[in-house]
Amino acid sequence: MDSSARILEALAQIKSRDIDPSEGRLFTYIYETGIEELRELARKAYSMFLETNALDPTVFKSALFFEKEIVSHAKRLMNAGPDVVGTATYGGTESIMLAVKAARWVYRKGSRADWVPEVIVPLTGHPSIRKAAHYLNMRVTEVPVDPETKKVDVEALKEKVSTRTALIVVSAPNFPYGTIDPVRDVAEYAADKGVLVHVDACVGGFILPYFEKMGIDVPLYDFRVEGVTSISLDAHKYGYTPKGVSVVLFKGEELKKGTIFVDLKWPGYPLINTTVLSSRSVAPLAGAWSVINYLGEHGYIDLARRVVRARDELLAGLRRLGFNNLAPVESPLLSLGLDDEMELFKYHAGMSLKGWVIGLQPKVEGVAPYNIHLTVMPVHEKVVDQYLRDSEEVMRSPPPRELVEALEAIERDPLSLAERIGETPLDAIIIAKILESIPGEFADEIARQLTVEVFK
Repeated sequence: MDSSARILEALAQIKSRDIDPSEGRLFTYIYETGIEELRELARKAYSMFLETNALDPTVFKSALFFEKEIVSHAKRLMNAGPDVVGTATYGGTESIMLAVKAARWVYRKGSRADWVPEVIVPLTGHPSIRKAAHYLNMRVTEVPVDPETKKVDVEALKEKVSTRTALIVVSAPNFPYGTIDPVRDVAEYAADKGVLVHVDACVGGFILPYFEKMGIDVPLYDFRVEGVTSISLDAHKYGYTPKGVSVVLFKGEELKKGTIFVDLKWPGYPLINTTVLSSRSVAPLAGAWSVINYLGEHGYIDLARRVVRARDELLAGLRRLGFNNLAPVESPLLSLGLDDEMELFKYHAGMSLKGWVIGLQPKVEGVAPYNIHLTVMPVHEKVVDQYLRDSEEVMRSPPPRELVEALEAIERDPLSLAERIGETPLDAIIIAKILESIPGEFADEIARQLTVEVFK
């Protein structure tokens, strides 16, 4: 048996490979406040409940307590009435999977039990919707977005609704461009057709309500809209809780019943699952409850103000450098482009080499060119000036040698740099250019194979 000291030393070395979100150089994945006391509280709460299992809340009663508290908080944020019920999940993908499963349950009742139901989703809808449909043997019908607003084309959506439509999914906001779909228009039409509507508010659910309280105009997207039947929102995004907490809310108990798996015939213990996972730690729920109560409404409003200040300063500074925002600014998300594609690659590569982690999104014919993506968080308020100084320097400089060499190698052989993925700051550009060079029908299989290789 190895000593705990040696193991902890090894863990510290492994941890050093990761970026520290508290430094503010990360514009994705981890939603950081920059508040050390909050971070420490979440760690302590998390560790207190490591030795728990939410599989059976009659044994680990803390699981039921935390879930009811967190779901109640989410209901208040989404202006839910007494008929709304919910479930705490491990993430947005699981929440959306349960919403899709509930829609299939309702659709298949009665004479349509043998039909393959369809989910209608905008081009900008999160991949977890397609993933859920894939797992649940449902068809996906994709509809376009307006090229200017990046919001779902409502008229095109109406043309796709049929007797096979089980669910329509809209976003508040969509992740790629940060705009909020016209939920009211979609929900009114869907209600008239008897079709369920899910709002993916995984990004916006824990911050848009505070934008409203600050006096910012936010298009309606929650249960105040007649026809919205379910909403997903992630506490571990702009709720700033440890990873592993999302909520899905349903308008009516029948929808939640459609997500619950029950097996009372097994010779073991009675199995009743409200989520996809069975065994799961209570620790993320404990961390979430602690963060939500620590911040309170005033704390969340203050963090929302910091997000808006950082977002607006970043946007103004990048516009001065020639960037243009590709869609109306309605959320904490920014998608920004340049007129010259090579200049955008140069910028992304230069900022990556300086230690910034920002998104690179692909060009979409008729919708958007290559663009950078910034998920703006409270911690970024303290680094805006440095980020813009680095941006100015990168824009004045020639393309980095590493970028030129990588693009030349990909031009000769698209897969020549595949084995370097995960080992270079230019991963995003390498992946984007590899995928661009591969015919669509082969791209998915190559992506699977490369993923297998990376994890070997």
